[in-house]
Formats: sequence, C-alpha cells, structure tokens
Amino acid sequence: MAVLSKLRELSLPYNCYEVGHTWDPECYTAALSVGACCLLEGMKIYAPLYLISQILQRKFSLDAFINTLQSIRTSSCFLGVNGFAFIFIFCLFRRAMGKFYYLHCSYFPAFVASFLAILVERKNRRGPLALYVTNVASETMFRMAVARGIVKPIANGEIYLFSSVMAMFLYIVKKHGFTKDFVSAAFRFVFGKEEAKLKVKAVMSSSEPQEGITRMPAPAVEFPLDDIMPNINTLLDEAGSSFFQRIWSTTKHVTCPHPSSCTQYCLQGFLRPFMIGYLAFSGIRCFAMGKKILFNPSLLFHLLTQKKTLNLGLFLGGFGGTFRFVNCLLRWLFEKDQAIYAIPAAFLGGLFMKFFPSSTLSLYLMWKLIENGYLIGIEEGFLPKIRGSMLMLYATSTAFLFYAAVLEPHNLKPAYLKFLTRLTHNKIGEINRHVLDIFGTHASKLYSDFWPELDLRHTSRVFQESVLLWLIH
Repeated sequence: MAVLSKLRELSLPYNCYEVGHTWDPECYTAALSVGACCLLEGMKIYAPLYLISQILQRKFSLDAFINTLQSIRTSSCFLGVNGFAFIFIFCLFRRAMGKFYYLHCSYFPAFVASFLAILVERKNRRGPLALYVTNVASETMFRMAVARGIVKPIANGEIYLFSSVMAMFLYIVKKHGFTKDFVSAAFRFVFGKEEAKLKVKAVMSSSEPQEGITRMPAPAVEFPLDDIMPNINTLLDEAGSSFFQRIWSTTKHVTCPHPSSCTQYCLQGFLRPFMIGYLAFSGIRCFAMGKKILFNPSLLFHLLTQKKTLNLGLFLGGFGGTFRFVNCLLRWLFEKDQAIYAIPAAFLGGLFMKFFPSSTLSLYLMWKLIENGYLIGIEEGFLPKIRGSMLMLYATSTAFLFYAAVLEPHNLKPAYLKFLTRLTHNKIGEINRHVLDIFGTHASKLYSDFWPELDLRHTSRVFQESVLLWLIH
C-alpha cells in the first residue's frame, strides 16, 4: 500500500507531446497517424489469413469472397481503432488531470481504448483474441515477477504445466467429448477422436461389452517384419509366429474404442502426429530459408535431417503414442474404460514436450482449459454466465500489455514487442521513456540511446528548464 501511495504522489508536469507522441506535436494528428499505421498493418496481417482460411474451407462463391473482404475490413478497423483511441485517450487524460500519473501514462488509456476497439471486432473473434492477449499478459506478468525477485523460475516448468493442463483437458474430452473450437479441432486432427466421449446414438447401437479380448477379422495389414526380414519365419516356430501375428493384427480389448488392434493403434498414435509435426516444422524452416536453399540445394538435406527439425515430430508423436498406450494398458488391467485414464496417460505423454518446450503453448492451453471449464460449469448450472466477460478480459489484459510496452518494455515478451513495433511503424519506440524513469520501472532500459527531437515551440517551460538544460550540462 505504501508503494501505491507513493506512486499516486509521483507525477510528471510535462505535456503529452513531450512524453508520448513525440513524432507530432498535435494530439489529433498524432493519434490519426498511429491509427492509420495499425489499419494498414492490420490489412497486411488479416488479408492473407482470411483468404487462406476461405480457400481451406473450399468456399469459392461470390458471397463467400464478399464476406471475407468484410472480415478483413472489420478486423483491420479493430486494430486501427485500438491504436488511434490509445493516443487520443492518452491525451485526454493528460488534459483532464493536468499531469501524468503512474497508471494514467498507459494502463487507463489502454483499457478504455481496448474496450472500445473490441466492440468493433466480430463477435466470434472476441473470445480467441481475449484468450490470446491474456496468455501473453500472464507470461509478461511472470517475467515481471521474476525480474522483481518475487518468484523464481522452475526448471522445465512449462513442461510440467503442459502435462498437467493436458491431463485435465483430455479428461474433459474423454468425459464430455470434443467441442467445436480450434484447439479441439487440432487435437482431433493430430491425435484422433477414438478416445473422446461417444455420441449417444453410437453408444445405444453398440452391443454390450464382454469380458476378455475380442477377435476381429484379420485386416489387409500384414506383420511388418515379413517385408523387412523375409526369413523371419525360419527363426520362429509356427505357434510363436501365429501369436505375434494375432498381437499385431487382431488382438484388442473389448472395451477399447478403436477399430484396429491395440498394437496398431499405439503405433499409429506415434507415427501420425510425428509425421504431421515433422512435415509442418520442415515446411516452416524451408520457407524461412527459401533464398539460401535456392542458391545452395544441399542445405535442404542438412535441414531435413537436423535434430531440431525432428523435435516437433518427436514431441507430438511421443505424446500421441504414450497417450494411446497408457489408455490401452489400463483398459487391459482393469477390464473397463474410464475417463480418468486420460489423466495419467496425458500427463506422461506431456513429458515429451522436453523435445519442443514452449511456455507460450503451455500458458495458452491453460487459459483454454479455464475457458472450457467455465463453459461446462455454465452448462451444468454450477457457474453463472457473466455478460461481457470476454470484453473485460480483453480490455484488462491488453491494457496490461500496453502498460508493459510503455513503462517496462524490457519485461514484455520480445515477440509481442516486435509485433507492436511493426504495428505502429516503430512509434511505440518513440515515446520519451527517459522522463518516465521517475516511476522506478526502468522504462528507458531498452531505449537508453533514444532522445526525441522535439520542436521547442511546442514544449513547456518546465520541460525546457528541467530536461533540456539537464541534457546540455
């Protein structure tokens, strides 16, 4: 409380040109320039994104194209309004208060601007945007806490967080089924849908389970060693060969939801995600090194065989294979299928994130899990439905990120700071952070060499006496 009281007493007597929009002395034109930059960059971001989405959905009608153009316009205007409103309200606060106080420099203007801007965006985009900025804000908050010595980072903490989140996430999927959001669609595509809760019609049409194992007609898939080692049958007697053949192609527990044998099911659980991860990451790396590969094609083989390229595939494949193996093993041991099996299966599978650690992915899935739990609570009648919750979540989280970008840019996630720099055409870097160091946040740490070139005709007397004379000496 003493710190907050001290911050309330600290203030800057300078005008908004001297502190904020140093690129233009006029408040309105400065706000318009930022809004125009955000609008232009928004069109560059959303145009290819929405057009590719339309192509993937195979919507080639004129109405679909018009809807895509409208979506591009709406999302671009959302970014433009956010940028314009931040500077405009920043100046309004300065005129109303007469000075700059701690939270008036960024948080309060950003909160109002973000709340107004999200109202411009499409309704179906508000939820994903709120979760995204909340994810980045939570990571930024953790970085601030580490910088202040409040918490200490845990080695491999993102791996344990991912394992715990996935354990609960897939438990919900196994108990309630997949939802229609992007995360569920990604899980279903990469890991399959066999372990999810069955539909009521499918359950009613299936026969009653029996104890033991079930035999299926032998599929076309043959025992793989027959192709790899043609003479394997000479090394095994007839009974042994028959046993391994059944294990590979026909044996599964009656409670297992998959149509193939458990051996094939677990092997596919590794191979499919592995290939998806390997090919996706290889494609991204090849695209990033496009020019180098064109001039030196030998780099392609080196890139495709690097351990780094294999890591995403090993992470996804190890997760998928382990998840299926543990589920099948528990069904064989306990003679029944239960949703709770997903907890140890997903937790052990999540440890394969060691190959491809990502704190961003872990935090995003954590917030997505909280969202899904909240929605389930609403459906079950345990939790109330709060209208406008996503609007408030977006405004609160975005305001925190703007606060960090202005007063603590060194603690902001570098990728997000780079995004803001691109979005504003580096105007976020032209704030006069040297005068903001009075608040004790080391605001100028990343921009220690930047001093704005101000038009003295628009600077105040107190600024000239306290700052410009100090620079001369």
